[in-house]
Amino acid sequence: GDGVDNQTELLLGHAPGDPKDRPTKQELAQAGKKRADFDRFLAEYRWQPFESVRRPAVPQVANVSWARNPIDAFIAREHETRHLRPRPPATRAVLLRRVTLDLVGLSPTPEEMKAFESDPSPNAYEKVVDRLLASPRYGERWGRHWMDVWRYSDWAGWAGGNQIRDSKPFIWRWRDWIVESLNKDKGYDRMAQEMLAADELCPEDTDALRATGFLVRNYKLLSREQWLEDTLNHTSRAFLGLTLHCAKCHNHMYDPITQEEYYRVRAVFEPHNVRTDRIPGQPDTTKDGLVHAYDAEPGVPTYLFVRGDERNPDKTRALTPGVPESLGGHLDIKPVSLPLTVSHPDRREWVVSETIAASVEAVAAARKALDQAALPDAKGGQAERTLAVRTLEVAQARHASLLAVLEVERLEDAGKKDTSDWKQAATKAGALQRAQTVREAELNLETARDTLTRAQAAVLKPAVANANNPAVPTDVAATQKKVTEAETAVSAARTALQMPPTAAYQPRNLSTYPTQSTGRRLAFARWLTDVYNPLTARVAVNQIWMRHFGQGIVPSVADFGRNGRPPSHPQLLDWLAAEFMANGWRMKPLHRLMVTSSAYRMASTPDAADAKIDPDNTYLWRMSSRRMEAELVRDNLLYVAGSLDETMGGPEVDHNLGLTSRRRSIYLRTAAEKEVEFLKIFDSASVTECYERKPSVMPQQALALANSELALAQARILTHTLTAQTGADNTRFVMAAFAHVLARRPTVQEQKLCMAFLEQKPAQPGAPGQSTHVNDATRVREHLILVLFNDNDFVTIR
Repeated sequence: GDGVDNQTELLLGHAPGDPKDRPTKQELAQAGKKRADFDRFLAEYRWQPFESVRRPAVPQVANVSWARNPIDAFIAREHETRHLRPRPPATRAVLLRRVTLDLVGLSPTPEEMKAFESDPSPNAYEKVVDRLLASPRYGERWGRHWMDVWRYSDWAGWAGGNQIRDSKPFIWRWRDWIVESLNKDKGYDRMAQEMLAADELCPEDTDALRATGFLVRNYKLLSREQWLEDTLNHTSRAFLGLTLHCAKCHNHMYDPITQEEYYRVRAVFEPHNVRTDRIPGQPDTTKDGLVHAYDAEPGVPTYLFVRGDERNPDKTRALTPGVPESLGGHLDIKPVSLPLTVSHPDRREWVVSETIAASVEAVAAARKALDQAALPDAKGGQAERTLAVRTLEVAQARHASLLAVLEVERLEDAGKKDTSDWKQAATKAGALQRAQTVREAELNLETARDTLTRAQAAVLKPAVANANNPAVPTDVAATQKKVTEAETAVSAARTALQMPPTAAYQPRNLSTYPTQSTGRRLAFARWLTDVYNPLTARVAVNQIWMRHFGQGIVPSVADFGRNGRPPSHPQLLDWLAAEFMANGWRMKPLHRLMVTSSAYRMASTPDAADAKIDPDNTYLWRMSSRRMEAELVRDNLLYVAGSLDETMGGPEVDHNLGLTSRRRSIYLRTAAEKEVEFLKIFDSASVTECYERKPSVMPQQALALANSELALAQARILTHTLTAQTGADNTRFVMAAFAHVLARRPTVQEQKLCMAFLEQKPAQPGAPGQSTHVNDATRVREHLILVLFNDNDFVTIR
């Protein structure tokens, strides 16, 4: 009614539209200048997510002492504009627990608490941050965050029946690559390039090939169309914060992306498929192997689907690979010639060596079997000895022909095919293979004759024959037919052996793949990580910020488009993105910058005046409290009790062992229909997509912490440990329990309540799963530990 709009009220620090909280005349007199300054700021810097990042100047602020680094300057400007007062620094105990859980995911130990609180140096906190960033646990903690964004999933389906529906077995190697890359502080740009195109960027680097699990994860047995749709959808959302999939059926409703551009991006990924390569020590790729992406069909066309219907492709023209024009740049596609070891992986030196070793081992095993058959007390008699001789001859013949074929391959790899040396080697290989055929036919004949003899004996003396071997064949006519066929095969093989020598030989049955990759995905990955790409760095920085501060600067972390939510601090986001790229896209310096800021170090305690102006803490006048993620709840139950198995890496742990395994939660199997129930209760990542976790509050969570096998077992273990340290002294026990479980000292009231609790006798023999032989004092202590596990401070990062 007095002509003061909501924006002016907000600018002056008053609640918009509240008639009881109107600006004074003096404040209104100042409003013109403030409003002019604000409008000038908007004119100078209007954030455009589809324009390249440009580093804004760090603002000058009045609260100079609070601004430890540029992050604080941007935050302080918003404070001053809105008349917000930042909360004081958090206590050392709260800050240590906050940063330790944020960076490594494990609560600080009492020893770490004591060391930090007794360190008088001005950089005591910075030393803690550096120690945590250097810990291998950092990679596990932040690996789980990025696995959310990149949609990590183990295989789904029935392994025994070879019915893998989603993802692929052995994809855990991608998870290990993520953890290792983070611990090495590999640049985010390089990580993105390896995930999208390691097979083109560094095709012989088996460590890097693991990264293409990002693409392998989208594998769908039942629908190639869904496979590619997921690839486009989640590649664009994970790296670009762009809902590209909205343009599958028509032009994007909000962002400047056409339907044709959607299919041009699809053309980038159209040729790719997945394969599983042999790994050292395991020739059977159904038992273990390196699964990775590769271009299987370089020439496959991409057509636009009319109205997005895969049954109705527009085949009047095939679309070439491309990117949305609104994002700038273009794809510089260059086909990649692949080494022989990639297109013919069985010709790798170590594979050849293992093949020879296996052949030598087969000869040795056959010779050992012959020695056993020749012993005087051998039960098989002459028939067994004859078969053993023939088996050894076959093994020796196979080994000789293998070596000869490998020599031919060596000459071919050296470019000497069709030379006189090659012809001589090929002729030798052919002759040895024919000799091998003779030996194999002779073994088959000897086996058939032995079978016939036993079948005849079974007919003449069934009781005796069947007593020796119940599986003796009884169809003499059929067995005689097999003997005749085997004799014919021996005769034919011997005739072939007498034929004039030629260079014809039978090559090994090897896995073969294309000798060239399209280079499309590599070109796309380089475009994606170019410093002029407007979105990639912004999206990555925003994901990291959200996990430190509770909400992204752009709250819609997977949608930076016009249908998403605007940034709260656009200049800060761009300054961080520019700084991120200037530091080689390395994450550890960015983490350090964020967690050493005054904004991060603030207390999370409320303030009525600030809450009235900014109830959602959008402008960070305090640190927001957050519930631990599911993995942290489980990991810290184990860790504070001293039970956590800190072994890193390796195959996924069966999800059914979630309550009994001591491995860190990142290593437990997660896939459709294969999730740990305990983690699901605490809102673990959805395997479909999880760009941001949404915590819930449910009774089952308290029940899991009070009654689950996991919580009860760890309460018992921790009670035993602390009792050994404190003896019968309840005061010391309470102090130790709080230090271990909550990483702080108890308040006076908490100490009083705990002491009174410990002096009581248990009302029942023991909670389900607890030991029944312990004394009352021990059982009460176990109950107290369970109470602390259920304390809000245990599951909350303050």
